[in-house]
Amino acid sequence: MKIHTTTQLSDALLDDLSWRKKELINLKLMHEGARDHQAEMLRRAGIALLYAHWEGYIKTAGTAYVEFVARQYLTYRDLTPNFIALGMKTFLKEAVGSWKGEMLERVVQFFATQVSHRARLNWDHAVQTKSNLSADLLRDIVVTLGLDYRPFQVREKSVIELLRERRNNIAHGRRLPVDAGEYIRLHNEIVGHEAFSGLLDEFRTQIENSAQLGSYRAAAA
Repeated sequence: MKIHTTTQLSDALLDDLSWRKKELINLKLMHEGARDHQAEMLRRAGIALLYAHWEGYIKTAGTAYVEFVARQYLTYRDLTPNFIALGMKTFLKEAVGSWKGEMLERVVQFFATQVSHRARLNWDHAVQTKSNLSADLLRDIVVTLGLDYRPFQVREKSVIELLRERRNNIAHGRRLPVDAGEYIRLHNEIVGHEAFSGLLDEFRTQIENSAQLGSYRAAAA
């Protein structure tokens, strides 16, 4: 489904998040009812799946937001600097480190003449998690999308990096036991709890609010 409207964006974000949460919650419930030797295995599987859905949702939701912005058919002049930079990403990669007169001239020409042209945003490659979503990489994605990193920053070490570390150990075949309390805490921090929203919902809410408010537009910056 093409994402042109805020309603279509919200539907896409919710649909993708719902099935991920369902899997993670069901696995947590299985863990709670399992015997000790089964629970240990389910915790390891739970950490791997938790990370997979965390990384997967960041990429899917972020991509959907860029598609939404791209389908507003705005000019570069109409966009905030982060989306201008995203539209110029391929072009800038060629220019960075190059002192060739032709390349430098093209950069100058872009800013002199192309800012009034329709922005070209390649949403398929806009959000890259590189199969290893570190806090630094998450920060880059959040800033690229023009979102607020502060809610994620306070959980960098205690959640984001810890989950990535545990997942990498499991993915690389290491026999590392996972503490039950740690697994449940990480699940709650990512998926959410009755008392608070998780990081998945934080990412989704920020995107929805930014789309509704038109925060991607230069006038809103």
